[in-house]
Amino acid sequence: MKILFILLAILILLLMITVHEFGHYLAGKLLGFGIDEFSIGFGPKLFSRKKKNGEVFSIRLLPLGGYCAFTGETEEEKILAAEKIKKEDVFNFEEEKKEANQGDSAVKKLTFNEQKPWKRIIVLIAGGAFNLISAVLFSIIFIAVAGASKPTVSNVYQSVDSAVITSLETGDEIIEIDGYKIDFYHTLGKALDGKKDGDVLDVVVSRNGEKVTLRVPLRKYFYDAKETVDGTETDVRKTATGLGVALQYSKASVKEAFKYCIPYTGELSWSMIGAFGDMITGKVHVTEISGPIGTINQMANFGMQNWRYLLLFLPLIAANLGIFNLLPIPALDGAKVVFTVIEWIRKKPVKREVESMIHFIGLVALLLLVVTVDLIGLFS
Repeated sequence: MKILFILLAILILLLMITVHEFGHYLAGKLLGFGIDEFSIGFGPKLFSRKKKNGEVFSIRLLPLGGYCAFTGETEEEKILAAEKIKKEDVFNFEEEKKEANQGDSAVKKLTFNEQKPWKRIIVLIAGGAFNLISAVLFSIIFIAVAGASKPTVSNVYQSVDSAVITSLETGDEIIEIDGYKIDFYHTLGKALDGKKDGDVLDVVVSRNGEKVTLRVPLRKYFYDAKETVDGTETDVRKTATGLGVALQYSKASVKEAFKYCIPYTGELSWSMIGAFGDMITGKVHVTEISGPIGTINQMANFGMQNWRYLLLFLPLIAANLGIFNLLPIPALDGAKVVFTVIEWIRKKPVKREVESMIHFIGLVALLLLVVTVDLIGLFS
């Protein structure tokens, strides 16, 4: 069963990456960039089709990736040709009228790096922007299908310490926690953020049609789960810290889905920025980070509990991928935007060899980080 959810998780990741690359592709097409190849996946080609205009669409063996290769972005001879065009002053960033007169055929002679800076910035940002737009759309699906509002207690778990008793009851609809209104799925997590075992919360619930204020301690509790060991699914008892109840969310209306989709996407995006800051400052340990393999494993585990949980990952991964790629980290779109802005201001680019080396070092560092966190996750 788990292998099925692993495959679904891989397809979800591939979908998010494809959306990202399609953002680059569409922006490039609209702005007249030459495109050599749009690929889903990395590695050896499984399928390839060449269009009349020379663009190649391909599907490759390794599904965890993809790319949109613009003319001259990866081919050395075209880069050299573009440098020749620049030296001969066939094109100039300041000669707007000359570019317009030369038409599309002249634009396509230019490599990616010879296109106007503002055009390149739009193309670079488009990938992350498409991820964020898709995150909003996926949020609507998640909220409407998985249920997102009015958390109701469906089960009360046994405390590890029998002396600690909760006053929550089955059927209670949680309205407020410590003054924080609980009107949507993610707000419950925010209300409990930073709280620890033993903290006592003021919880307002709707019980039998009446509002009741309760003093509810956060507690360690037992809960039943399923684990697959050597292909065999077994029941296990685990412990966790929290309210100690199972919650059921009612399905949101289409109106509610549209109401909450943008705030929800914003929360996801901001949490990504916060997590990155915590990682830099050391507040988050490397063992708490998940790479692609760890993420796929988490998605599969959640999916085995309830397939609807997979819908949660759609906006989550889309928002994270969009924000992460826009961060000014070498090898990512954000850093390339920074270099392009510098070029625009200086009227000349940073030496391509220097920029390429910086991006290469950044790429190696990111790959090492990803491999490290996944290995730690596998063996911890």
